[in-house]
Amino acid sequence: MDSPCEKKVQDIMIPIYDYPTVSAQATLKTAVRVLANAYTSQKNKPRTGRQCVFVVENNEMVGTFGVTELLSAIEPRHLKGTVFGGTKTYNVWAMPIFWEGLLTERCLKVTGKKVIDYMKPIENHIGLNDTLLKAAYYMTQYNVDEIAVKNKERIVGMVRRADLFHEITRLIVSERAHAQNESYSQAIYG
Repeated sequence: MDSPCEKKVQDIMIPIYDYPTVSAQATLKTAVRVLANAYTSQKNKPRTGRQCVFVVENNEMVGTFGVTELLSAIEPRHLKGTVFGGTKTYNVWAMPIFWEGLLTERCLKVTGKKVIDYMKPIENHIGLNDTLLKAAYYMTQYNVDEIAVKNKERIVGMVRRADLFHEITRLIVSERAHAQNESYSQAIYG
């Protein structure tokens, strides 16, 4: 049963044009600059609070790049493990070493690397008219903070965990929601 106060994905998603974008071939330096602008306030411009930038290739969104991907990019190679026969192994008897200056060294080393090598590809999506419960399911199933929204095979926006939380909060705290739930429960259970 559809509830008159229950919203759909399209009602809470952030449209793609509200997100900053970078080319898949852009450098990490460019992507970090764009991401930093999205995070910080600028004169006469509100802070967008976007936690990632969209990565675009051939006029299609192919991935996202955020702080998590940046941290992965600067992680020293000796901490990433080695792949043997398709299985990733770690040097369990060695203790990770973090010397002073390593952060600066790693940041300088990756500035010219391409975004496409570190972005998170868009692997899962939901439809524009899907329910918010489906969005919640996908987020928990795939352990992601946002999920892409498609309309006719084209990505049109993102639903973030925070936006879903705000809607759930509205439904739980709202007096109207409680009154509707009471009426619904009485109609079904008598």
